[in-house]
Amino acid sequence: MRRIAALAVVLVAAGCGGHPAAKPKPALPPVNVTISSPTHHPRVNKPWPVTVRVTDGAGKPLAARLTMRIVFGGTPVGKVDNGRVYRFVGTWRERKGNEITWPAASRGQPLQFEAIVTARHKTVRQTWSVQVR
Repeated sequence: MRRIAALAVVLVAAGCGGHPAAKPKPALPPVNVTISSPTHHPRVNKPWPVTVRVTDGAGKPLAARLTMRIVFGGTPVGKVDNGRVYRFVGTWRERKGNEITWPAASRGQPLQFEAIVTARHKTVRQTWSVQVR
């Protein structure tokens, strides 16, 4: 009986030390988010077209989700399109006639347009500085 117990202890001990080291998880591939617009100085109550482009490290378009908001001094102060979440591949633009319009209260304020993009299980926040005229 002692031999069986001793054999069991040896087998358990051998099994515990034989595990390979845990492999580190590979880094997530990059998600690049680019915001572009004709100006950093939009006019009050005029359409302001903006484009958000999402690519991988090689520049290939990625499927993504997008929500947008306005930030003042690092604090969110407004949601674009009432916080709607858009799904797209590669490039997103507001439809013609539905571009962002800035209210008179935003004139002269140092604001930021923020795009919050999720692609490949990764969330990226990108900002674009705006000074409304």
